[in-house]
Order: sequence, then C-alpha cells, then structure tokens
Amino acid sequence: MTQNPVLPRHRRYVPLYLFILCAVNLATLVTPAHAASIDTAEKVDIPAQPYPRSGLRQRLIDAGKNIPAVDTSLQFDIPGLYYPPADTNGKTAAVIVVPDCDDRFPEDWISILHDAGVAVLRISPGQAHPSQSYCTAGTLDNPKHGVTYWAFDALSALDYLVAQDGIDPDRIAIFGYGYGAAAAQFAIYRHGHAKRFDQRFVAMVGLRAQCMSEMDNFVPALLVTVKGDRLNPPAWCQWRMDRDLRPDREPVMFKMLQSDETPEKQATRKFLKVETGQDTTALILDFLRKTGIILKGDKP
Repeated sequence: MTQNPVLPRHRRYVPLYLFILCAVNLATLVTPAHAASIDTAEKVDIPAQPYPRSGLRQRLIDAGKNIPAVDTSLQFDIPGLYYPPADTNGKTAAVIVVPDCDDRFPEDWISILHDAGVAVLRISPGQAHPSQSYCTAGTLDNPKHGVTYWAFDALSALDYLVAQDGIDPDRIAIFGYGYGAAAAQFAIYRHGHAKRFDQRFVAMVGLRAQCMSEMDNFVPALLVTVKGDRLNPPAWCQWRMDRDLRPDREPVMFKMLQSDETPEKQATRKFLKVETGQDTTALILDFLRKTGIILKGDKP
C-alpha cells in the first residue's frame, strides 16, 4: 500500500494560513462599505400624519350624509432608521427607503446611497400596521389594500424628513423594494394621497418592482425588474406602462435585469446578486443624478 507522504511542518499549515489571509482580506474589503452608514444610524419614530379627507367623503358630508369617522386605530407611528448626511455644510438630498412586505431590503443599498452623498431614511411600515399580513394575504389580481397605508406612511416620512437639519426639501426621492416599490408608486400617484400633501418626492426608484398603481405620476420613475421573478412579475409593469403612459405624463423608465441565479431562487424573497450588481448600481445612481438627487459634486 502506498503511504501518503508526511508534509514538512511548515507546509502543513499553508492551507490554514491562506484561509486566514483570505478571510482578513475579505473583511477588509467588506467592512468599509457598510461602516459609513450603519455606524451613523439613528432610531426614529415618525409621527403618522392624519389621514386626509377624500373628495368623495367631503362631498357626502356637504350633502348632509352621516359619514363615520376614518378608523385610525390600526395606525401607529412608523419606526425608522435615519442615516443623516455625512456633509453637514449646506443642504443635502435624501432618499426614503421602503422595504418589502417582510421588512427586507438589500442593505448594501443603504451604503451605496449614503456613500453617494445623500441622507437615507429607512422606514418599516409593516410595524406601523401590525394586524396586516402583507406577505401571505392577497394576490396580484386582488392586491392587498395595505399598500395605500404604506404609501401614506412614506408621505408621513417625507413630512418628517423635510424638517430635519441639513436636508434639502426639494431633493428627496423614494426608493421601494418589492412590495415597498408598489407603495412607492402610490406615493407619487397623481390621483392618490400625494395630491393632498404640499411636499412631494422628486423621483421614484422601484427595485424588483411590484406594479399595482396606474402610471400617472407627479414625477419621473425608474422601475427595475428581474426576468423570471414570479413574486414581482415584470409583465405587470410592462402591461401598465403600455396601458397608461402617454406623452403628456411623467416618464417611467423600465429595465428588466437578467439574473444568473436559479429560477427557484428568483421565485422566493431571497436577495439576488443582480440587485446590487455593478450594472444595476450604475443604472440607479445615474437616474438619481439625472433627477437631481445626486449632484455632480457628490461622490459617485
């Protein structure tokens, strides 16, 4: 029988040494990308704004109808994480982040946005409406009504953010992910809650966008989808764009990404590498530059 040769002592530990070296190098590469934003996070409670009185409700009241009061018992203040601007000189743009229905959001985007020179406010609407089951209830042809609540939470967050020191009220965008992208679309919808607010978002980004709203918006939008995404089908966005967009409406950019991950993974709520890939990052940051959120003087 052939015996395995005994390696010299210094060679026995080479694999372990290389493993440790690679781990240290990886940590060195990964840690700084998150440190700038995560270390500066502030927990905040965002006051929920009173629900506006709809035009129909007001007309019924004017007609002498006995209309019950709006039920606000399910509405709580909205928890959030605030990453203030790194540059305290002058006014800085900001982005409000709206996560998916299970409060998941690709956190690398927090660092990407903060490193680009903008403040970030990440809200958790699901915690403001604890009785709602967003990930398990409803279907695409019968959407969960809670998306309008989430849009209103985003508008409440906008009202909160404009009052913060160092924030430019005319340079605030909304960035939604999955179900949060559906809420973000409602937050800029011309005929929705946004029309009752003096302050408005100036741009909207939807990543793995779930399209539920008519595309008649106050401001430009970018919808980024993934081919084969069964939870957030790109076909829904394409159908609404074909149906709704006209030359007199604000533009909606649409991009469908190709993921090299398995269809099974794309059919889950797991994060996909393409969501934070180089091309996706360049696409979204370029849109934010064109809409004035990231200025030429800000870091790329």
